[in-house]
Amino acid sequence: MATHVGIIDQDPVRLVTALLHRKFKAEKVIFIGVECQRPQYEQLSQVLTPKGFETEFFLIPSDINIPLIKGKIEELASRLKDEGTEVFFNASCGLRHRLLTAYEIFRTYHWPIYVIEPFSDELCWLYPYGRAQEQVEDHINISDYLTIFGARCELPEDDIRSVLDTTIETVGHKWASNAYELGPGLATLNYLATTCRKEQKLDVELSDKQQGYRELGMLIDDLTDAGLSTYQNGVLTFSSEAARRFANGEWLEWYVHHIVEEIKRELLTIQDLSLGVQVYRQIGDKEVRNELDVATVVNNKLHIIECKTKGMSSDGDDTLYKLESIRDLLGGLQARAMLVSFRPLRHHDITRATDLGLALIGPDQLGDLKTHLHEWFLRAGGHDKGL
Repeated sequence: MATHVGIIDQDPVRLVTALLHRKFKAEKVIFIGVECQRPQYEQLSQVLTPKGFETEFFLIPSDINIPLIKGKIEELASRLKDEGTEVFFNASCGLRHRLLTAYEIFRTYHWPIYVIEPFSDELCWLYPYGRAQEQVEDHINISDYLTIFGARCELPEDDIRSVLDTTIETVGHKWASNAYELGPGLATLNYLATTCRKEQKLDVELSDKQQGYRELGMLIDDLTDAGLSTYQNGVLTFSSEAARRFANGEWLEWYVHHIVEEIKRELLTIQDLSLGVQVYRQIGDKEVRNELDVATVVNNKLHIIECKTKGMSSDGDDTLYKLESIRDLLGGLQARAMLVSFRPLRHHDITRATDLGLALIGPDQLGDLKTHLHEWFLRAGGHDKGL
C-alpha cells in the first residue's frame, strides 16, 4: 500500500491533485498539521474519503521549535518504516521550517520526494534524481475544490437554458459584438424583463417613449426572430421564463458559459465547468451565500468569471474587490478570476483590476470572446489537444 505524506497549509490543493494522479495508485495519505489545522484536515478528508483514500491527521507542535517538530516527524517516519509501506513525501505545501524539517527526515529514509510546480502543474521529483517530470492529471472538480477551502456548493440541477441552445450562440454573439450600439436598448430591455419578474407574468406594455427606441426595437426583433417573444400593439410577451431571464441580463453569462463549453472541446485542461454555482461559507454562526456566474477548473486551478451587463460607474470598486475576495477565499493562491463587462469600463476600473490581479474583458473584446477566453485559459498552463 502506497502512503503519501504532506503538510497542510493555507493552499493545500496540490496535496489532493497529486493523489488523484492515477499513476501513483496511492491508497493512504497522512496530513501533517497543527491543532488549528484540524478543520482543514476534515475538509481534505471529506474530498478524499469518498474516492477510496484512507486519511490520517498527524499532529505536530505549533511552536516554532525545530527539535520538537523534528522529534514528532521522526516518530512518524519510524512508524512508517516499521509498517513496511511504500512512502512518498509531497513537499509542495507547508510553512518553511516545517517543510525543511520534514524533507530532511524523509530524505534520510531514501523515500521518493516530489513537488507539484504551481504554474505548469507538473510533478517534479526532488529525490531520487533522474526521474522525468510529468503533467499531473486533471481530475479535481468544482465541488471538491470548494470543499477544500471550507465551502459547500449547489450546482444547478435543471438547465433552463436547454430550450435556448441555438439562441444563446446566435443572439448572444450578435449582442456581444454590438455592445456600444445596443447598450442603451439592453438596459431598457432589462428593465422590462425585471418588471415581468416582479409582476410574475411574461408580458409587459411599453410606453410610447419606449416604443420609439430604435435600439430596443432591434433587440425585440432579435428575440422575435428567435422565437423568444412576440410583440403586438406595444405589448412584449416572452415565450417562456427562460426567454425572460435571457432578456433580463442572464444572456451574457449564458453566452460566456456557451463559449467556454466550445473551448472545452479544444483544450485538454478544462476539466469541469458550471453555470450559476451557489456557494455557501460558514462565518461564525452565519452562513454567507455567493453566486459564481461561471466557474471552471483549468489545469487544476479554479477559474471564476463574473458577468456584468450594467455599468460600474458607482460600484466598480465594490464589484472588483468582491471578485478578488471570492477568488482568494474559494480558490487559494492559484485561483484566477475575470470580469466580463458589457458596458464600457473606466480607466480607474481597469487600473484597479490590474492591481488586484483580475482579468478583464470589456465591450471592445466581446466580439472576439472565444479568442480572449482561450488565451486566458492557456495562461493557466493549459495546452491544446495534440500539443
